Amino acid sequence: MAARKSSTPKFQAIDDSVLGEYSVSDYSERLYSKVYYSIRSLCGLLAKNSFQDFNWDAFKERFASDFGKVEEKRYSLEQLLEFANRKFGKTKEDLVVLNELSWQRRREYAARVNASVNPQMKAEN
Repeated sequence: MAARKSSTPKFQAIDDSVLGEYSVSDYSERLYSKVYYSIRSLCGLLAKNSFQDFNWDAFKERFASDFGKVEEKRYSLEQLLEFANRKFGKTKEDLVVLNELSWQRRREYAARVNASVNPQMKAEN
């Protein structure tokens, strides 16, 4: 029998190191941070609803001591996704949407703060 040729060509990986400071991190790294911060937000919201004297900064420190910092990647993406599914019933897609909503709220808040600061600055001048 004759050997079959592979129908999928072998591509050389693209080296984007030339971009330097403009290079983009891999999708899996960006996804990891989205999942990490979504889990932190969900845990924080539950804790905030449970404790009257809740402090976000103290919670973030405690979360980082348990889960590590996002740069450390103490747990794999699969472990984080399994945790989110078990604790919150959230899938990867749900966590990405939550992360996007969080960023949208931050942008809206920043716009409100800037809108309230700009009239005050004009009044002072």
